[in-house]
Amino acid sequence: MMLKKVKSYAIASVLLTATPLAFAESPVAGLSSNAAAELLFQLETLQQEVQSLRGQLEEQGHELKLMKQSQRDRYIDLDKRISLIMSSASKATVVSSPVVPLAEQPASVNRAAPSSSPSVLRSSPLAPVSLEAPSVESKKAYDDAYDLIRQRNFEQAEKALSLFVENFPKDTLTGNGYYWLGEVKLVQNKREEAIVAFTTVIERFPGHNKEPDSLYKLGTVNDQLADTAKAKSYLQDVIRRFPDSKAAQLAAGYLSNIK
Repeated sequence: MMLKKVKSYAIASVLLTATPLAFAESPVAGLSSNAAAELLFQLETLQQEVQSLRGQLEEQGHELKLMKQSQRDRYIDLDKRISLIMSSASKATVVSSPVVPLAEQPASVNRAAPSSSPSVLRSSPLAPVSLEAPSVESKKAYDDAYDLIRQRNFEQAEKALSLFVENFPKDTLTGNGYYWLGEVKLVQNKREEAIVAFTTVIERFPGHNKEPDSLYKLGTVNDQLADTAKAKSYLQDVIRRFPDSKAAQLAAGYLSNIK
């Protein structure tokens, strides 16, 4: 609808450029001076409206460009994380919750160490849980969900990870599942749901190896939601509690750009 108006107004603006000269050089047949002045006023008003609409279109185009860039940056960030995890999979380990120390995990579990947050989280108390070693069934469910992330099938990965954390709430891989579910939600621009997922990692799985990354993500997402105070709090917490982590380095760089 707006484009149709712009086209109509554009045609009128062309007429406007010629009309004043016509009025100035020769009288308009059948029009009094008052009628001609009124017509000129209407055309000038129409031109102003065209200019206003043009400005709105340019502003919307700029906002759309920024949104596409933000989406692309999040996708690239997730892609880099996946690549890094795949390259260091043989060395990755799953860190247990301090509530119940975890036994050393098999190689297949270590490969799956990075994980995500839940798609639609149920209202459950966010308290530390006692963890259990992964079963054959839970490992397969997690690996299948993670393979969907590697395939960039984020919508299906979200569903699979949501089912995983729901069906295996006390598994040693569940903290990883919540973290990666948060990442998948960010790629799909579901910031509020991502915050719930990252918060779950921190509150239900304290001491987990994805806790620094979850804190960093909470800082960046809150900044995107214009909650600068909360964003700074999370980023400063990463630096204070995990000064030697990669997340702390990222947090320091991000903090320097927050106004």
